[in-house]
Amino acid sequence: MNHLLRKACLAASVASASLIAVPAVAAPVGAATPATGRAKIVKPLVLTSTRNLDFGTITLGTIAAAGETVAMTQAGVVTCGSGGLTCSGTPASAAYNVKGTNNQVVQVFAVASALTNANDGSTLSFTPSAPATVTMPNSGTAGVNFNVGGSIKVMPATTDGVYSGNINVTVDYQ
Repeated sequence: MNHLLRKACLAASVASASLIAVPAVAAPVGAATPATGRAKIVKPLVLTSTRNLDFGTITLGTIAAAGETVAMTQAGVVTCGSGGLTCSGTPASAAYNVKGTNNQVVQVFAVASALTNANDGSTLSFTPSAPATVTMPNSGTAGVNFNVGGSIKVMPATTDGVYSGNINVTVDYQ
């Protein structure tokens, strides 16, 4: 009987240990409101320069030591310093066309650059003025046009000659 009692105690001990070692498993639960997926597909942007910026002819006069600023609006209107310069000719702002996906907002980035004198290599700093954004029209294929103006600072030591350089403009979807 002692032998039978020992076997029963051992069996009870093993059964008890296996009950403790088995963790409870919860049933899988889904989210009450599932997340959704989204992908926005747009056409690549195409930026084309359609007109070059031209400040016209700037005639040097008596310029203050601090220099004079010649500014052009995006509409092509020139302000010719505060009296030491004379501006003439046919000024024009730069013009661009951007094509892409209909009804999308496009950011315009224009960064400062230098205009270099072909005669002696001297430079004028060009500070652009461009719209921050443009909105693509419904027609998409025609794109949207925008203008870039800017300013240059003419100093008393500025040499005569033709100054030219690239106007650095890029665009990206907002």
